[in-house]
Amino acid sequence: MPRDRIAELIVALSMLNVAHAEGLCRSSETTVFNCDLKENHKIVSICSSKDLTDKSGFLQYRYGSRNKVEFAFPKSLTNSQSQFGYDEYSRPDLSTFVVGFNYENYRYEISETTEGSDDDALTTRTLLVSSGTTTRGLKLTCLDNQNTVSDISTLDHVLKCDKKPAIIEGACD
Repeated sequence: MPRDRIAELIVALSMLNVAHAEGLCRSSETTVFNCDLKENHKIVSICSSKDLTDKSGFLQYRYGSRNKVEFAFPKSLTNSQSQFGYDEYSRPDLSTFVVGFNYENYRYEISETTEGSDDDALTTRTLLVSSGTTTRGLKLTCLDNQNTVSDISTLDHVLKCDKKPAIIEGACD
C-alpha cells in the first residue's frame, strides 16, 4: 500500500476518534443518540453496550459537557433498559419517536420528529424535562451538526411501550 494512502487512512481513523469523543459515550459503547443542545451548550447522549437486547446489555442516558457527565441514568447498568420506555406516532409526512424515563419527580423525554416528504424532510430532536404530572417543562433543542447521532428508533425492539410521553399520544402497542 502506498505511503500516502496509509497516511490518508490514519487521518481518517483519527477523525473518527475525534467525532466519537464529541459525545458522552465511551469508545467501547454504541452511541444510540447524541446531540449538542442549542440553549445551554450541554450534550445529551444515550449509550448502550454493543450487545444490547431486551434481556441483556445496558442502556444509559448521560447529560453534561465534554469534560464532565453531570447526570447519568440509571446508575446501575444491570437490566437498565427496563428503566426506559418508548412511544411512536406516524402519519403521512410526519413521524415521531420518543424515548423516556422517570427519575425522582421528573420525566425525561428524548424525541426525534421528521416532517415533510423525502425531498424536503425536516428533522428536529429535542429533550423535554417536566416535573410531576405536568406536560409542560423545559424543552431543549438539539443542534443539527456533525456530533448528532440519532438511532433511537432502533430501540423499539428493546424497550417497553410507554404511553406516558408528554410530546405525543402514540401507538406503540
